Amino acid sequence: MTKNRQKCESIFRLCFRDFFISLKILLKLLVTFWFCLSVIQADYTRLFNLKRSTADKDSPSNATNVSRPRIFCLIFTSVERHDYIAIYGQSTWIRNCDRYLFVSNSIHPVLEPLVIKNRYRWGAMLISLGYVYRYYADEMDWLLKVNDDNFVILENLRKLLQPYSSDEPISFGCKMKNNENQTYMHGGNVFSREALRRLVTNGFTNSSLCYLDDSPYDDEELSRCLRNVGVVAGDSRDAMGRQRFLPFNPEQYLVDLEPDMQEWYSTRSYYEINAITRELSREVISFYNVNPPTMLCLYYYIYKMRIFGRKVLPQNGTTHFINGTPSVTHSN
Repeated sequence: MTKNRQKCESIFRLCFRDFFISLKILLKLLVTFWFCLSVIQADYTRLFNLKRSTADKDSPSNATNVSRPRIFCLIFTSVERHDYIAIYGQSTWIRNCDRYLFVSNSIHPVLEPLVIKNRYRWGAMLISLGYVYRYYADEMDWLLKVNDDNFVILENLRKLLQPYSSDEPISFGCKMKNNENQTYMHGGNVFSREALRRLVTNGFTNSSLCYLDDSPYDDEELSRCLRNVGVVAGDSRDAMGRQRFLPFNPEQYLVDLEPDMQEWYSTRSYYEINAITRELSREVISFYNVNPPTMLCLYYYIYKMRIFGRKVLPQNGTTHFINGTPSVTHSN
């Protein structure tokens, strides 16, 4: 009996030891599995974002979008503004354009713009829009026309454009009205590939549809021409009726600006300005009249600053054009 009892105790100890060892191995396996799963998920997310960003240039708002809108940015500048503001735009928000091209009245070694001399803005626009359509229409879905002191959040713009087709003749911007009660877009304008096609092939070949001489009133001439070729002026406001294309810089709007008290804005705004619509939209797309320090700060806070729990997409290369030749700039 004693031997049997000792034998049973020995077997029990062995079983208990094996069970304990197995439990330790199981726990290690579970910890390893959990760690590997976390790494794999994180790597998969980065790979997914990188793939989307490589083709689409950083758009977290469109993670589920298969055919993401390709935006060609056309930025107007001038020789006295090249080093003052234009190079800051090139090194910040313009990186998120799928393609971009500067238009200026003089050459610049970094911006490498399309040079158009001795023209007002409308004359330069007639030439540059025709140039972009002729050579790059197949490489874009939407054309964004802005000045060098705009700051555009391309991800929010793509969110606005997501429900629309580039085959629709439509444009967006901060919708205003002139003295003749005709609408025009102020502080930036984005229009579809079809709108660009109509503009160039129909409008720019017919003086009864578009003013084909030079003019300093480029926003109004462009909107009049788009309207005459059947392009719809879309509503770019958010769900609360707040403007997403702002003809102001963020300091003005947030600190000392009362939009309804700005006579030029309140009288020319296409939409009513009230206690709700005067607020700054959380889906703002564009600021206007932005100075270099503000441009750098906006870029840092929007794209570079890391907040716990918030994933940051990698910045990637962007193609721009050097007198019609594509060149890739890689961001860090």
